Amino acid sequence: MALTPAAGGGCGESSMPPPSIRSLQPVNSDVEWDSFDPQAYVRHNYAVLRADDREILCRTRDFLARAKLSDADCVDVGSGANLYPALSLLPFARRVDLCDWSTSNVSWLRTQIHGYDELWDPYWQVCAENPAYSALTDPRGRLARVGRVRKTSVFDVPRHAWDAGTMFFVACSISADRAEAERAIGRFLDALRPGSPFAVAVMLGSRGYHVGQRLYPAVALRRAEVVARIAAGAYDLDVHEVRLTPPLRDGYRSMLLATGRTRG
Repeated sequence: MALTPAAGGGCGESSMPPPSIRSLQPVNSDVEWDSFDPQAYVRHNYAVLRADDREILCRTRDFLARAKLSDADCVDVGSGANLYPALSLLPFARRVDLCDWSTSNVSWLRTQIHGYDELWDPYWQVCAENPAYSALTDPRGRLARVGRVRKTSVFDVPRHAWDAGTMFFVACSISADRAEAERAIGRFLDALRPGSPFAVAVMLGSRGYHVGQRLYPAVALRRAEVVARIAAGAYDLDVHEVRLTPPLRDGYRSMLLATGRTRG
C-alpha cells in the first residue's frame, strides 16, 4: 500500500484536498489468513514446552479446576495452531468448539482433534498434575469425542453461546489496529454466558511476528489497556504477567494472562 503525497502550499497547486490516505497498519481483513502455515507455527512456538507456556497453562488449569465446571459447553476462540487452551478445557466439557478463520488452520485443527501429535503430550502432562485432570486417562479420545472445529472469526461468534472459554494470543495478533484488538476481547467475552469462567492471554508490546517467510501484524498492547477492556466485561479478575529470558522471539515485552468470570 503506497502513501499518497500530501498536498503542498506552493503557487499553481490544486486547492482541492488530497485524497484520503489509507493507513499502512493492516487491519484483519487485509491479511491473507488462508496462507498461514500451521506446521511452521507449531515448530517455532510449541515443539518444545517452554517455561512461559507452562506457567500460563498451570495457572489456567488451576483456575478452571477451581471453577467447578462439569458437562459444560466450552469454546476456544482463535485456536490457530495451538491445542493447549483446548486441552485445558477437556475434563469439564461436553463439547469444545475450536474456532478459527484461516482455512489452513481449520484443516490442521480437524486433523489434530482426531488424534493429536505427540508433541502435545507434555502439555497434557502439565494439566494432569492437577487431580481434576489426572482423572481423565484418555485425553486424545476425549478430544475426538467432544471437539468440534468451527470456521468462524472472533468477530462473528454468537452471543452467550458457551459456559466457559479461552482465547490465547488472538487479540494482539490478528491486526495492527488497536480498536480491532479491543473489539476482539469484547466479542470473546460476549460469546460466553453470564458468570462463565474464562482465560485470555495476550502478548504485550508485540510488533508483529513471522510464520515461515510471512510477516503477520500485531498490536503493541499495554497491560493497563488490556486489563481495563477485560474488566469492563468481567469480575473476579486475576491478572498475571509472564516474562522469560530469552523471549520466544524478538519484538514483544511479555505475556499476560487474565482469568475471571463474565458479567451479566
